[in-house]
Amino acid sequence: MTSRHGVRRPEGRAFLGGSFNPPHIGHFRLAIEIREALGDRISVLSLLPCATPPHKEAAGLLPFDLRARMVESVARHLPGIDCDRREALRRGPSYTWDTLSDLRADHPDETLFFILGSRDYEMLDSWYRGPRLPELCHLIVVPRASAADADVLAATRRLWPDAAAIPPLFADGASFNICGAATDKERQTFGLVHFLHIPWLPISASDIRRRWLAGRNTDFLLPETVADILHEQASEVLKHWQTTEHKHADNAPKRTA
Repeated sequence: MTSRHGVRRPEGRAFLGGSFNPPHIGHFRLAIEIREALGDRISVLSLLPCATPPHKEAAGLLPFDLRARMVESVARHLPGIDCDRREALRRGPSYTWDTLSDLRADHPDETLFFILGSRDYEMLDSWYRGPRLPELCHLIVVPRASAADADVLAATRRLWPDAAAIPPLFADGASFNICGAATDKERQTFGLVHFLHIPWLPISASDIRRRWLAGRNTDFLLPETVADILHEQASEVLKHWQTTEHKHADNAPKRTA
């Protein structure tokens, strides 16, 4: 779409979901890198706090409003990045399929990009309607440093045996058409999978929780505004984090999302 002054208007939106328990610099650095990589293909990248994660234990999860406030405290200072609270409007598990269906209904003519790490991408067949997500959007897969390209490409062939390779969207990645015959990818608003190689910061939300509970310094792991909110809401945070983190202190998974 072009404005009356001949300037091309972005017709796309990107979405990065997560529990954000708490949101840390790894989340925001990833959002910035992807926002810059997509450039004028999108008008905004929205961070989507999950209300009720279907694949994670609810115990230890801070209330949605608190997590969303922390995300918003940082996103408001990042150009082209915001927070979308829509998952709090639905009851029951926060299935990505339902969220993307809502987004597609709200933006029927726009290109939608949903961002996944390689770990989640390889597990899509365990998600609710996971292999059907390209019917609603494009996927952007960001492989972790430890993920071999061959493994991620093998997951693509396993999930969609008829996927057709197309010219890549990003210079050092690969792209596939999932939903039928290849078409002009500049006009296609869903159905493509793109691989984007950008740095992952090896930061773990569970490690940050343990550090915070132990009174250790979390500088340069948490944005300052997030650290301030955690301090202000310390009694609420303790109520949710303390028992769970002590219980799982020895085997908590190292995750960045």
